[in-house]
Amino acid sequence: MDFDRRIDRIGSGALKWDSLEKNAGLPDIVPLWVADMDFPSPPEVVEALRNRAGHPVYGYTMAGPGFFEALVGWYSDRYGVAIDSRDVLAGPGLVPSLGIAVRAFSEPADGVLVMSPVYYPFYNIVRDNGRRVIDLPLVMDEGGRYVFSAAGFDKALKDAEHQGIRVPMMLFCSPHNPGGTVWSDEELGVLLAAARKHGLLVVSDEIHGDFVHRPRAFASLAALPEGKDRIVVLSSANKTFNLAGLHLSHFIARDGGLRARLKRGLEAAGYSQPNVFSLVAAEAAYRHGGPWLDELLAYLRANIDFAVRFINDTVPGIRARAPEGTYLIWADASELIAKAGLEDDRELAARLEKEGRVKVTAGGIFGSGGRGFIRINVACPRAQLGEGLARLAGWAERHPGRSV
Repeated sequence: MDFDRRIDRIGSGALKWDSLEKNAGLPDIVPLWVADMDFPSPPEVVEALRNRAGHPVYGYTMAGPGFFEALVGWYSDRYGVAIDSRDVLAGPGLVPSLGIAVRAFSEPADGVLVMSPVYYPFYNIVRDNGRRVIDLPLVMDEGGRYVFSAAGFDKALKDAEHQGIRVPMMLFCSPHNPGGTVWSDEELGVLLAAARKHGLLVVSDEIHGDFVHRPRAFASLAALPEGKDRIVVLSSANKTFNLAGLHLSHFIARDGGLRARLKRGLEAAGYSQPNVFSLVAAEAAYRHGGPWLDELLAYLRANIDFAVRFINDTVPGIRARAPEGTYLIWADASELIAKAGLEDDRELAARLEKEGRVKVTAGGIFGSGGRGFIRINVACPRAQLGEGLARLAGWAERHPGRSV
C-alpha cells in the first residue's frame, strides 16, 4: 500500500480539511488535528462498498451473522481474546454509544468517573446527559507516561462521597487518548480491583486498540472474564480502517444483566438498524484488513519516530515522546507558551493555525491535566507531516519571546 500518496480530500465534506479557513494569498493550512487518517481505507473495503452500492435498494438493514463472525474472528486473531457473538451489540458511532452507556448505567445527577486528561467528548457526554464529571487526575511519570493508582481512585471517590454524589460508573480510555499510554496487565488489575472495591461499572473505550506499537501489546478488558459483571467494552472498526464517517460501533457485555440494560438503552435512543454501508465496510475490514493494518502500523511507527525526532531537534520550546499506542503525539509546549508570552495552549493552537498555517489540537480541551500540551496527528503521508512540522518549527523560531 502506498501510504506516501497524497489524496485530495478538499471538497469531500471532510471535517479535517473542509472546515479550515481559506485566505487568499496565504498557503492552505496543513491539518494535523482531528484523529482521522489521510489514507485510503483497505482496498477490500472499498470494493465491498462499491459492490453493495451497485445493488439499487438501500432499505432497513440488520447486523447479520457475517458481521458478528468477522468481529469475533478479529478479536481472536489480533488480541487472542475469545468472545461469544451473543455478547456483542451493534451501536451507532462511538460517541453516541458512550451517551447510551451513560444513560443505561447511571441516573441524572450521578457522578461519572473519568481520568484526566482524556478524550474530550467524555466530558461533554457526561454533562450533556445531566451527570457530573468526577475527575481522577492521571500522573505523568519521569518518562512522560501517564499512570494511575488505587490511592487515586480512593481519593476521587471519597471526595465525591463527601459531596453527596453517587458514582456508579467510569469511562475508561484504553489505549489512552491523548497521552498514548497502553495500559499493562498490572494496571488493568488495579483498575478492576478499584472497580470492585467502589462498586463501579467500567465502560472501556478501546477504539484505538489496534494502534499499539511494539514492544507493547494491547490488552482488551474483554479478556477478563472475572470482571464481566464490572466491564462493558466499546469499540469500532471506524478508527482502525478510517471509516469514521460510517458511524458504527459495538459493545461487548459478557454479563446478561448489563447486556439487557444496554439493549434497553439502545431502544430508548431509537437505534435498531445500523447503516447498510457501515455493516458492509466493517465486515470486509475485519475479514480482510489485517495485512493492510500491518503495513499501516509500520508506516505510522516511522512517522512517529520522524516527528518526535524533528520536534525535539528542531522546534524550540516543545518536547515530544513516542506514544505506546495511537497515532497521536502528546507534546509538551509549556516552554514555548511561556517564552512567547501566550496565555495558554489554546492561544498557541489558534496562532499556529492563523499565522503558522498548521492546525494542531490544544491540550486544554482534554481537561486541566492537558494544559500546556498540544496533540499532533501523524496519520498522513510523510511529506504532509514534514510540511506541517516545518511550519510549526518556523512559527516557534519567529516567536522566541522573552526569556523565562
